Amino acid sequence: MMFLYFKPLLNLTVLNLNNKILIMNKYSLESFNNKRKSILFALITFSNMVISQVGPQPSSFGVWDRGEAMNIKEYPFLKGTSCDFPWDEVEKTPGIYDWSILDKAIERAYKEKISLYISFAAGPKTPEWVYEKGVPKVITSATKKPGAFDHYPYYLSPEYKKYYHRFLTEVAKHISSFSREKIRAISFIQVKTGCTGDECAYKGEPIDKNYSLPVKSEKWREFRLETFALHDKLFGTKSGLNISMLLNNLEPQSNEGKNNFVQEWDWAIKNLKDGFGIKNGALSRGHHLSGEINAVNTFLPYLVDPKGVTLFRRSEMDQTWTRPWYQLNVQLNFYWGAINALNAGQSVWDVTSSALKASKEQGFDYSFYFFNKYAGQIHPETATDAFCALHKGLNAADTKAYPEDRFGKASHGNIERMDKITAEYAKYGAANEDKNALKMGQVKQRGDQAGFNDAGWEIWPENYSRLLYQIEPDESSIPLWRVGGPITTTSSIYSRFARGFEHATGKDALYFKLHEGFSKDNKPKVMSITIVWYDAIEGSKWKLDYDAGNKTMKTAMTVTGKGDKKWHHEVITIKDAVFKNGGTKGADFVLLNADDKDDIFSLVEVHRGEQELPLLRPQEENRAFTGSAKGTKYSKGENAVEGDKEKKGKKGDKEDKREKRKKDKSND
Repeated sequence: MMFLYFKPLLNLTVLNLNNKILIMNKYSLESFNNKRKSILFALITFSNMVISQVGPQPSSFGVWDRGEAMNIKEYPFLKGTSCDFPWDEVEKTPGIYDWSILDKAIERAYKEKISLYISFAAGPKTPEWVYEKGVPKVITSATKKPGAFDHYPYYLSPEYKKYYHRFLTEVAKHISSFSREKIRAISFIQVKTGCTGDECAYKGEPIDKNYSLPVKSEKWREFRLETFALHDKLFGTKSGLNISMLLNNLEPQSNEGKNNFVQEWDWAIKNLKDGFGIKNGALSRGHHLSGEINAVNTFLPYLVDPKGVTLFRRSEMDQTWTRPWYQLNVQLNFYWGAINALNAGQSVWDVTSSALKASKEQGFDYSFYFFNKYAGQIHPETATDAFCALHKGLNAADTKAYPEDRFGKASHGNIERMDKITAEYAKYGAANEDKNALKMGQVKQRGDQAGFNDAGWEIWPENYSRLLYQIEPDESSIPLWRVGGPITTTSSIYSRFARGFEHATGKDALYFKLHEGFSKDNKPKVMSITIVWYDAIEGSKWKLDYDAGNKTMKTAMTVTGKGDKKWHHEVITIKDAVFKNGGTKGADFVLLNADDKDDIFSLVEVHRGEQELPLLRPQEENRAFTGSAKGTKYSKGENAVEGDKEKKGKKGDKEDKREKRKKDKSND
């Protein structure tokens, strides 16, 4: 594990001697060998100078304020906030710095006991005086488009690097002037080497090709690695500040040649041995997005139960939530966006201010609390909670599950193949409501998709989970979509995906097991289980059996349906749970059909110990709001200019930041 978090202990001194941690009370200090007293004194003195925190603590993982302007008391689910202070605002005159933006952000985070991440926008936010020093001004093909940047610096110019590096050095010096306690409020720094956090040099192509710097080019890579190294030197463990870095565009493998960021990954693994973060924004903005499988599988081993390198992962919610697809059912889409992100090991969900403001009124703040509950559940030995959200995605790229000789050639543009696959599950509610979106990339999907699709290209095919897994799901249960009928603005969040019994085909059980290490030994322990199920049939019966360490599983509860066509939460606390895979099929517990009627389930949660109160629940009725089911698609050229971000979201967040800063100044 890469992250070490030390908290102050009463009458204890924490020492690190040759990578061995010694925790000593005052009595052991008194008896410490006299010959080592001088060394010990020097070590203690040095330790007081160094900030021991590296990276955000798991307790700070959850929903953060992307707009930097929200009141924590009004939005208590917020775990952190951001501060982006552009170079052209900080150093308007050469060598004269205005640190007010940064100072107020650090003071606020420290005072309100929230986490903070910071970034230093350069590139198109370079001060005009830098160009007067001889740095070439780059104009691109996108410059004249609405919302585009006016110009960019030529990053490889020696003069640009001279002044850019000087700026970063002064930032580090200023941060060093704060107390250790206030520096600890800074969880990480998002490194922005290019025009935005997307890590490209320009938006659009340079008019003058001499300044071209393709994102995969060797020249651009060299500049990025040089910038990474400078950040590490100024802010990392070498500086004593111990502020972790969050990076973008780096991967441990090339993904069949589609990406070429392995050298960036290798640099980070070699140099950032105390851990680092990755920016990966798509998964929290929806579900069934093209390319999900690679986005999950590439990094998940480093995020949940990591065995070596430990990462943290940040993504964001921009104005995607105002687009047509999200507006079909805002609460439902936020919930499954949170579920999708948690399944991928996401740590920080950076949410735009417009969504935060609407969350209370529209009821989707439940999704934020749910995300907070599970974002920090990383290590199974210490985790308190686990979940499994029942789901099946029809991945058209899977030729083993869907052979080409039966369903057609596997390609992203083959809509006919996707429809044939979906037709196999139509009786269970599967459908593709926007066929044109099936061939879109995930950025285009988020902006222009106008319906729910159950097939897709490299979409996540299995259940969504964190530390809890269903055993052989397709062999013992059936997948279900649109439970209760077509998805409308008032459909329950759980109705999108589910699994259930099919007694006629002998599928009468859902078997579950916890991640290895969650249940440590064979001793009985207290575990609480929550089952979210749909009461479709009056008189139907199902039961929960569990591993109590006996030869046969023990029944914890039996539930009888009323047939009210509503979703219900059943909670049971088990006092003698062993949960060491001692049940049928190696299960820790199982949902069993107790008659010939078919029951439906959407979510299963496990809590270590007695169930905590108050219980976390969504609103009972999902309400529709003015403007629902409408939304706006991307305007012409908008997606091309902004890439993975959306200019309206940025503009709104910036306006909120400016408004807050004006209020701060008026209160000074």
